[in-house]
Amino acid sequence: MSKIQLRHLVNGLPVILVPHQGTEATCVLALVRAGSRLEARTGRGLSHFLEHMVFKGTERRPTARDLTQLLDGVGADYNAYTAKEYTGYYIKTDARHLSLSLDVLSDMLWHSRLLAEEMEREKKVIIEEINMYEDNPLMYIGDVLENALFSGSALGELISGTRQSVAALSRSQLLDFWWRYYHPANMLLVVSGQLPATALADLSRVFGHQKRAGSLGRFKSFRPAPRRPNVALHFKDTEQVQLALGFPAYGWGDRRLPALKLLATVLGGNMSSRLFVRLREREGLCYSIQAAVEVYAGTGLLAVQAGLDRQRLNLAIRLIREELARVAQTGVGGDELKRAKEYSRGRLTLALEDSATQAEWYGKRWFLERSLEPPQHYFQRLNMVTSHDLKAAARQVLQPARATLALIGPFRKPEPWRRLMN
Repeated sequence: MSKIQLRHLVNGLPVILVPHQGTEATCVLALVRAGSRLEARTGRGLSHFLEHMVFKGTERRPTARDLTQLLDGVGADYNAYTAKEYTGYYIKTDARHLSLSLDVLSDMLWHSRLLAEEMEREKKVIIEEINMYEDNPLMYIGDVLENALFSGSALGELISGTRQSVAALSRSQLLDFWWRYYHPANMLLVVSGQLPATALADLSRVFGHQKRAGSLGRFKSFRPAPRRPNVALHFKDTEQVQLALGFPAYGWGDRRLPALKLLATVLGGNMSSRLFVRLREREGLCYSIQAAVEVYAGTGLLAVQAGLDRQRLNLAIRLIREELARVAQTGVGGDELKRAKEYSRGRLTLALEDSATQAEWYGKRWFLERSLEPPQHYFQRLNMVTSHDLKAAARQVLQPARATLALIGPFRKPEPWRRLMN
């Protein structure tokens, strides 16, 4: 097998096969269109809770130890993650153990026991996970920003849920969510790396028998409305302040995304970016500063994030805003744009050496855009981006009136920061 293939098993489950020569590993990735954006107000945290619970035992492997011992016994790399629009489960092993990976993953996804007593124990674990994130401003600032920027949408809610919502979850809610969304028509399977000639037959044998039906994960559309600059504070008595300055941006499939991602690279993608040089190298205001793009269905955001000395926070905000205004006004020169393109291409090329990254590349694109665009085609689209495209993206996205400033630090009143943003 040498070409990427998209197939559908007899039960409708889509499967992407991504052969990769030069590796002895195989990664199996299952994506489920079930994330926090699908949850009702009374079920916040269900997607993330279910992600934890499928590791707690199945009908054939009754305990968590039965599952983990089996995978640890072949040196597997395995885990799961919950996003706002999907949940992913992966097992990466020596290619000789592909059959085991398929068997264990299907067992977890469709035959988990989801016992009430395990659920009560796991509530304590997840509440500790929530505590861990809240205690780490570097990790938590993104949640504070998105809660304010996407206010009024499930996009603004914590993926984990809150302590209160997690404690209130019932087994019947969990089972209903599992049956509703964990079925072939709402899932995708990607297998990447060294693939045997029997890969498709193996997939059909293990995953093709499941006939479960349910609902399709469909997201309510949401676009942040134009408004005055917004400020969100999370009080924490710290010496260093975590800052995130965000702007509503483009959603999945938008043709302007390559330009926006290159813009983020120019602003704060690496150690030679504008914000890094200005705030760290010249002014000594921070240890790290970065700019990045998050993309969702129908919307997204571009955000600048930094850890800053609270005594010089006003100066830092002013300098960040100056750099954003400057790129919108004067744009990006040809040499700077070329460097951003080469950096983006280089980083992605290195990441794609890994079979798990390849599985995610094709899985997320098909799942969220119905595209099997190979990296080479994406590189071509990057190369076609012009300085004019970057300037247009900057002017469309970096509008001061649509900015949301999030701060974690010893602040209780938003008024001084609102005045600074106006």
